[in-house]
Amino acid sequence: MKSCAQTALQLGFIVLLCGFLAVWQRTNNDWDFIVYTQQWPQASCVDINETRHEKCFLPSNVKTWTIHGIWPSREQNKGPFYCNDSWPFQESAILDLEPQLVSKWPNLIHGEGKTSFWKHEWVKHGTCAALLPDLDSEHKYFAKGLDLNKRFNYMKVLADKNITPSQDTLYKLTDIRNAIEGFTNSYTIIQCLVAKDKSKQAIVQVEVCLNKDFTTRDCVNYDNKFMLLPSWDKIPYNPSFEACVDDRPTQYLPFTYSPPPDDL
Repeated sequence: MKSCAQTALQLGFIVLLCGFLAVWQRTNNDWDFIVYTQQWPQASCVDINETRHEKCFLPSNVKTWTIHGIWPSREQNKGPFYCNDSWPFQESAILDLEPQLVSKWPNLIHGEGKTSFWKHEWVKHGTCAALLPDLDSEHKYFAKGLDLNKRFNYMKVLADKNITPSQDTLYKLTDIRNAIEGFTNSYTIIQCLVAKDKSKQAIVQVEVCLNKDFTTRDCVNYDNKFMLLPSWDKIPYNPSFEACVDDRPTQYLPFTYSPPPDDL
C-alpha cells in the first residue's frame, strides 16, 4: 500500500510535468499542418442565441458558409497558440479586404464589433501561421482565408448532391460527409449542434486539413490523443459544437436573417 509521502511525491511530479508541458506548449511555435475551418452561420446563430445566451446578428449579405479561422496545428496535440505577443492586430492592414470579410468572415455576436473576431483569430492563430511565407503578414492571413472560402464552397458542393438548406428536410450525415470528402479527397472533421432530446442534429462546422502547400490531407482525430489545452485562453470563442453522429438525422438550417443591430 502506498504511503502518503509516495502519493504526495507522485502528485507533485504530475503537477510539475503538467506545468512543464504548459510552458512548452506556450513557447513552442512549431506546427505541422493547417486546419481551415468554416461554419454554417445559421447554425452558429442557434448556438449563440440558445447555448451562449447572447444575441446573434446575421446580416443579409451573409449568404454562404463563413470562415472561422486558419489554425496551425500539430500531429500530436492542438496548437500552437498566441505565438507573438508583440504583433497586435491592426485593422489598417486589411482595410481593402473588409468589404469581403464582413460577409465571408463575420462576427455574428451582436455588440462585439466587426473587428473583435478578426483580432482574436489573428492574435491566437495568425501570429503562429506567420511562420509560413504565404501567411507571414496579417493581410496575407486574411486574404488566404478569403481565397480558401472560394475554393471550399461547401454550399455548392452540397447542392450538387441535392443537399440544400431546409427547415423540414432531414439528411443522412453519411451523404453530407460523402459530398464534402468527395470534394476534398480527405478525411474532414464535421461538427453539429445536437437537439436536447438527441433526436436530431444540425451541421454547423467543417474542418478541412491542409499541408503547408495548401493541398488537402486527412485531419487528425484528437479524441484518443493526449492534449494540453491552453488554459491562458480567456477569450470566449468556444462554441458548443459536438462531433456529428452518423445515425442521427441531420438538419441543414435555412437562413433567418436578423434585424439591424439598432432594432435588437
